[in-house]
Amino acid sequence: MAVNPEFIYFQMNFFEEIRNILNRHHLRLQFRSIRDTSNPFELPNEKFIKLFRLNKTATLELIQDLEMFVNEPTRKDKVPFHLQVFASLLFYSQGGYQTTVGEDYNLGISQPMISRILNKISNLISVHLLPRYIKFPTTANEVINVKEGFLNKGFLFPNVIGTIDCTHIAIVSPKIDHPVTPAVAYLNRKGFHSINVQAIFDSNLMILNVNARYPGAVHDAAIWEASSIHRYCRRRYQEGIRNNYLLGDSGYPIQPWLMTPILDAPPNTPQAVYNDRHIRTRNVVERGFGVWKARFRCLRKDRVLHYSHATAGRIIYACAVLHNICRKYNIQNELDANMNDDEDGNDNYINANDNVNDDILTEGRFIRGQIVNQMVLN
Repeated sequence: MAVNPEFIYFQMNFFEEIRNILNRHHLRLQFRSIRDTSNPFELPNEKFIKLFRLNKTATLELIQDLEMFVNEPTRKDKVPFHLQVFASLLFYSQGGYQTTVGEDYNLGISQPMISRILNKISNLISVHLLPRYIKFPTTANEVINVKEGFLNKGFLFPNVIGTIDCTHIAIVSPKIDHPVTPAVAYLNRKGFHSINVQAIFDSNLMILNVNARYPGAVHDAAIWEASSIHRYCRRRYQEGIRNNYLLGDSGYPIQPWLMTPILDAPPNTPQAVYNDRHIRTRNVVERGFGVWKARFRCLRKDRVLHYSHATAGRIIYACAVLHNICRKYNIQNELDANMNDDEDGNDNYINANDNVNDDILTEGRFIRGQIVNQMVLN
């Protein structure tokens, strides 16, 4: 009986397909086994911190804190939660593409899975941990502690409760014709698309406040004027709480609670002394941004975040929380030495509002003059 060649061809294809299915299934089992048995905690301490930025104690606490807010059934083919956290930490710290993160250390996580994990972990951190780890000083004791922190580090500017500035975090260009967030809204003065992130640092480089809501084309002063911290400072001042100052550069308007440099101060004058002390103290925010971006490289200009503003914002908030956790545990490394944010510079030009003669600006200039006089006496 003659054998039909088409039947032989069908059999060959059929068995080849079965072999491919079995191979893929075996590979999935291998990846699942690797994921379930992977234990980054077995890495040496120095290697662990270099990869994940946190130490083992802080990482374990982070995993335990986040697990409290995860209410989903465990399935054998899902990535274990602790490895989801590790995969996210790798992305934050290395700033590489998702495929690079997913292939590191035999995690066996696909790129789409990494994307979902990153969004999930970033959301958990920004929603549940940000209020715990990022707090602006509001009580009398908190304010005193921040002021004393600046003085104890040798900064000679009085009554400082924080240093403020903005920095640009690069993101992929949104659609040009997007009805809500068109690309032009994110094109900053340096020529790349970004989120303009406002942050306030204390003398220990702890982030006291962070705001990642605004596109790159929005000016620092406009972000400040619309911020909840500005409203809080203004309200407290109106309630009679005085002598609490944030320090900002000349891109901000002078206000009774926000001290800025004196423009064109002649050398060897009290105004020049004021500027020198102001610059030295305000440099804390530049160093803070530098350390933050060096530790979490996904925030750097050359590591563009390929996400929407909402998702990128959650990543930024997560990295701010993790930065403060590093400071809390005093995790020191080479990233903390002489590191300033030199990626996008400052808006050091005269802000138009600074020349408007309204009551707030007038009172701000008056208070700045009083500080100058006090520095002469001291």
